[in-house]
Amino acid sequence: MGLRIATNKPSGPSILVASSSELGFEAQPDPHLSIIKAQLDQRGIGIKYISIDQMLKIEPKKSAAQTPVLIVLSEHDSDSTINALADQLLEHLSPALVLLPSSHTHASMMLRSHGIMCESLDVDPVHASIILWTLAQRQPAIQQLSMDLRITEMSVNSVHTEINKLHEELQTAACIQREYMPSELPTIEGIDMGIIYRPASYVSGDIYDVIELDEDHTGFFLADAVGHGVPAALMTMVITQGLRKIDGKGDKAHIVEPSEALRRLNNTMTEHAGEQARFATAVYAIHNKRTNTITVAGAGHPPSLLVRSESGDVEHLESDGPLLGVFPDVEFGQETITMRPGDVFIMYSDGFEVAFPNKDAIGDERKRPTLTYLKELADAGSGIETLAGAIATLESHLDNQSGSLHQPDDITALFLASVGSLSSTES
Repeated sequence: MGLRIATNKPSGPSILVASSSELGFEAQPDPHLSIIKAQLDQRGIGIKYISIDQMLKIEPKKSAAQTPVLIVLSEHDSDSTINALADQLLEHLSPALVLLPSSHTHASMMLRSHGIMCESLDVDPVHASIILWTLAQRQPAIQQLSMDLRITEMSVNSVHTEINKLHEELQTAACIQREYMPSELPTIEGIDMGIIYRPASYVSGDIYDVIELDEDHTGFFLADAVGHGVPAALMTMVITQGLRKIDGKGDKAHIVEPSEALRRLNNTMTEHAGEQARFATAVYAIHNKRTNTITVAGAGHPPSLLVRSESGDVEHLESDGPLLGVFPDVEFGQETITMRPGDVFIMYSDGFEVAFPNKDAIGDERKRPTLTYLKELADAGSGIETLAGAIATLESHLDNQSGSLHQPDDITALFLASVGSLSSTES
């Protein structure tokens, strides 16, 4: 990056002396320059003469050191030439002392604004030689800083490239994960459904599924892999694909009970567990629209909620099963409840426990679990004319939380509102 020309190298450090006419220096040496040269020779620094035109044509060379430059301007040098010299010096990171006539006041101000030292043509040559010697002495440090800067810029560019690749890969992973979940909730006669799904990052450790098992039964599954990011997201896809909902085919097909489905899923996970075991919580429920009942089983998951429309009471359906992927051959209990018209059944992930921190909480205290979410979920299941309106209100409350743009955990909640049993309607 230094200003260098194709001339014989001096025995020691050298300084370029540039003027409008290179021949003028050799044919009729300037007395001031002669003194400057003599002073620099005593300090072991040589001088190379070069014209300004030559200097402007020099291209940066990464392997060369930045050479200090003494530029001697005349009244005939134009502003455009002086601007080009300033750009050249800045591009090459070369220090310079510019000697110019007193009539070039504007040029002096412009050069100084770029950090380039300026003196009048009648400057004391001894003073000028000291300035040039000082500039030459500081060049090794400038060269090292310039090299460090180049290395840093290369490293930053490399990091940016890798980050962009990572963003693309995570976006692709998020799209793949969403393919394992319903693109939209199905329309089921007798029930109304809604979903809140908010990953903490590109991919989520939560996953859900809603599937019509037959004409009367609909399955609702929600799982939360322990951990965050890509490992948890991969785990969720394994879990949702490992859940056996129906046995057999055709006329011999029958629905697998929730407790049995979780037992088989747990055995599959423990059989394929590696050195680093991966755990998950899950809840699986089957709704019978003929009897308007829900059979639910859980595996270490937060209890589902049943909000009764008539009384406003909230029933907690506790999960008495262990985490998935820990112990093989364990049993999972299940419970069947009858829903009445207007009741709302809610399955949710543990991200809600930290979604509504205490009002006065600061710092890490905002990540501590609270029980505020239970009221928020219960309110979403009652007191609103439509389920969509209730969910919209809950989402607005989530948005209004401080730090909601950087939520600490994935958030998923699946709502099931009862319209009424079909058997009673038909009878």
